[in-house]
This record gives sequence, C-alpha cells and structure tokens, in this order.
Amino acid sequence: MELYETKREILNFSKKMSSGLDKPTVKFIGDIQYGLSKGGSCLISEISRALDEKIKLRYTIERLCDNLNNLNDSEYVKIENNYLQEVIGYFKEEPIAIFDDSDIAQRYGRCFEDIDKVIDASSQNKEIVNGYHVCEVVILTEKELQPISVYSRIYSCKSKGFKSTKTYTIESIKRVISLLQRKCNMVFDRGYDDNKMLKSK
Repeated sequence: MELYETKREILNFSKKMSSGLDKPTVKFIGDIQYGLSKGGSCLISEISRALDEKIKLRYTIERLCDNLNNLNDSEYVKIENNYLQEVIGYFKEEPIAIFDDSDIAQRYGRCFEDIDKVIDASSQNKEIVNGYHVCEVVILTEKELQPISVYSRIYSCKSKGFKSTKTYTIESIKRVISLLQRKCNMVFDRGYDDNKMLKSK
C-alpha cells in the first residue's frame, strides 16, 4: 500500500511538471521520474530496469533515449518553469539559497560528448581529470530534509555555443532573484568572491 501511494505521488508530481506537453512527453517524464526514484540511479539502464516493462530491456533503453534526444528547448523550458512554480511554495519568508560551482569527474571517460578537463575536488591532490563543470543552486526549506534545487547546469567548455563559466554563474544568481522576488540569504563558496558576481542583478 505504501509503495502504491509513493508511486502515485511521484506520478502526480510528474504530471504537474509536464503540464501543457503532449501525451508521449508526459509519459516519458513520468517514466523517468519513477525510474529514478525506484532504481536509485541516474543511469538510463538502471532507470529502464526499474520500470520493469514486459519487453526486452534494450527496447526500453532505446525508447527513453529517443524521447530524451527529441525533447526540444521549448519543452525543456516548459518543464523547468512548471517545476519552479510547483516548488516555490516550499520556501519560507527569508529563504537561504546556497550557490556552488562543482564538477562531475569522469576520470576514465574517453568517448563522452564534449568531455572536458576539470579539477577533481574529491581527490586529495586536486587532480585534473576528464569530466564536466556543474553550476548548482539549492534553497533550504523549513520542513524538507533535502534542499530543493532551483538551478542546475552541467556544461563543458568544449561545447558548441559555450560562452563562459561566469555566464552560468550570473544566470544562477538572476534565477534566484527572479524566482523569489523578495529578500533572501545567499551563501556562496570562495569561487564567487568577485564584485561582478555580487553586483549582478
């Protein structure tokens, strides 16, 4: 019974996120969210296994990959806006927003798309390895144990159209200001110690 209620909550939340999109995309978003929750992994193979469809696993993987690849920019923006409107009600009067520039290390990755060089912050000697850069902002809430993400970008300096790391950093600050539209407390790591960042609006 508890499993059924959890699944229902996940799918109901998914429908709110995909509101205004076509039925195949709504189903895809629901499958991804349920698969992530049940499988406990962001790997597409594990998400597919968690769905436990009555077809060969590779068919499920191919379907999810095709749907993800076909998701266009306007649909992505719609999903993101739906998500932000859903979570904004969780934030208290003067929220605490935490900003962080991090990385995803893919030490042994060779053939990933636009693989970049990053400083592996988790390594003892801060080694330079293959990976991707991450710009993330979360907001703390009064009742939830986990902070809620309001901005998340994984990017590579080698990607087509890449401008600068600062572009994503300033965009993340503007996202919080635009979303909350009220006084809030912002916590930055030392990488944000720059007047251009602090004055960005």
